Formats: sequence, C-alpha cells, structure tokens
Amino acid sequence: MSCPDCERIDLLPAESGTLYLAPVLAHTRAALRSRMVEEQLPCSEPVSGILAMPVDNNGGLGDTLVRLEQALSGSEQSGCRATFVPGDETFNLAHLQDTHLLSTLIARHNARDLAAILANDTLDFHFQPIVHAAEPEEVFAYEALVRARTPAGDVIPPNELFQTARAAELLFHLDRSARINAIRRATERGIGSRLFINFNPTAIYDPAFCLETTVREILSRPDGDGPSGFVFEVIESDYVTDVDHLSRIVDRYRRAGFQVALDDLGAGYASLNMLSQLRPDYVKIDRQLVSGIDRDIYQQKILGKIIELARELEIQTVAEGVETVEEWRWLRDRVDYCQGYLFARPAAEPPMPVHPEV
Repeated sequence: MSCPDCERIDLLPAESGTLYLAPVLAHTRAALRSRMVEEQLPCSEPVSGILAMPVDNNGGLGDTLVRLEQALSGSEQSGCRATFVPGDETFNLAHLQDTHLLSTLIARHNARDLAAILANDTLDFHFQPIVHAAEPEEVFAYEALVRARTPAGDVIPPNELFQTARAAELLFHLDRSARINAIRRATERGIGSRLFINFNPTAIYDPAFCLETTVREILSRPDGDGPSGFVFEVIESDYVTDVDHLSRIVDRYRRAGFQVALDDLGAGYASLNMLSQLRPDYVKIDRQLVSGIDRDIYQQKILGKIIELARELEIQTVAEGVETVEEWRWLRDRVDYCQGYLFARPAAEPPMPVHPEV
C-alpha cells in the first residue's frame, strides 16, 4: 500500500497558458492591480476579484513568477492564491488540486535544483558513528546525514535544503527520498550495525501510506538485522503541533519492529513534553547542553537530571556534539553512547572512531 501522488515530483510547466491570481483580501487585490500597472505586467480581470496573467512560451511560467517576486512583497505573495491553466483551457474544478499560494509557486520555481535532485533520486549520505561512551573505539551505530549537490555540482547545506523544501511544499518528497536513500546508501557501503535515520514528522500525513515505501525498502534488504537494526530519529520537534499524530507515526514504526529516538533533548520544553508521551527507545542530548559540560556546574546539574529521568524511564542516552576529551571524560560514566567530531567526522565511507586518549 503506497500513494503514487506522493511519489510524483510536480515540476512547473514550461508551456504557455494563463496564471490566475486570487488575492484573499481586497487590500491585497488593489495592491496587486496597482503593482501590475507600475511594472507593466499584462493582466486582466475575467471575474471580479480574479486576476489573469498570460504566460507565453518564451519565458514560460518561471519568468512570470520571477517578475511577480520582484514586483510584490512577501506578504502580498502569501496573501494570494494562484493556479496555472495550460494552453487554451478554461479554469474548472479539476484545476483546484493545483492551486497554491503564489509564494509557494515562486518558492517552487526557486527550488529547481531541489526538484531535479528529487526527480533524479540523487541524494547522497555521509555517516557518523555513535560510539559506546565507556569504550569509544567501539561503534554502536551510524547516523545517516543527508548530503546534496546541485546539478552543476555545488554543495547545498542540509539546513538550506530543508528550508527550500518547506517553502516549496516539497518537504514530504524530500523526507521520503532521504529515508529511502539513507537505507540504500548504508546497504551499498556495508553498514551492518544499527542505523539512525532522521525523519520529520510534519512531512508525514498518513503513516499507513507515507511510511510504507520505507518499510518495504528495509524488508527488501538481502542482509542485516532487519527492522531491529534501524532507529528512526524524530527531528525538528519544535515544529510539531500535533503530538497525537506523531504518536501514530511512532506506533507505525514500532509495529514494524523498528526503534525510535528523540533528537535534541534539552533544547526546549517541546522535547521534554514528548519524552513522556512518546517514550522513545533513545534520547539524543542536545549539543548545546553537552558543549563545555566539564566546566559548567549548572549545566552539569541540568544534564544530570535529564540523564536520571531517562534512566528511570529505561531510555538509553546519546550525547551529541562531543568535541573535547574533557567533555567525554565527564560523560563517559553517565551516558550510554556518544557522538561527535572527537571520535569521527561524518564521511561518505563509514569511518571508524578514534579513541580520544590514544
């Protein structure tokens, strides 16, 4: 069971047609008319309150969107719904499914590199080891960290990649592609230990459909530990407003035999609240709390209480962002696992950790 619509990347059409704009507010409508006159953008009003812009073959919809981005403010773009109707077609109910905010269409035009990456399935991954805290030369698991390049070969920073996807309403497509390709790249590179895979809960609509391809990808692996070898890590928990929905996602993973981790514990109230509701198998302690832990007594008390709480709930702890020997020495007898540059940097070929005292 899967959803074919979710696997399709909708690229902006190149043919001629008409871009219909429907400003929500009368003020925005008046501002749009005024701006279009000032910028000499061709426009008509076939129905009261609806503006129509012809799109020709020369520049296509992309050029029209560029001109609108230059002519309108961000709030004006966000206050207007837009639909492109190709050729000589007349707008009808079937076009409603392709209606977006004008700001989303502009963002999608600006996300051409991302759309090409997703359409061609070219996401790559680097891997960073998670080590046993007391014996850091021993790998417990690897975390898959997404990497991407434009078709021209330029690196796209991961945070920029996800920001672009969110603005262009391609977050689901990116998250799905990242989950599947993390599994594929790990298989290709011989990772036999546990694999931590990030997922963004706001990018999943219905767990029964949206996670099915991920589950099938794991079950189709010829070797490895099966579902028990995978840990799905909740990221960007500050964006989560529906914890019940996240609980359904977590339940779907658990029923399939996977484990779950909660990222950035200690970064805000949201993650602490989720701790009791989700009851993850692992928590990853935010690097801001780990940094300089050996020198800050207040930080030590806060982290000590978080570790104590995790122990009482039978949740294993991973300290992220460990960069100094002194931080590790404070952590090694307190947390279960560590991760950070001190042991190994992420790399395309899964690196082996280095003991910090060697």
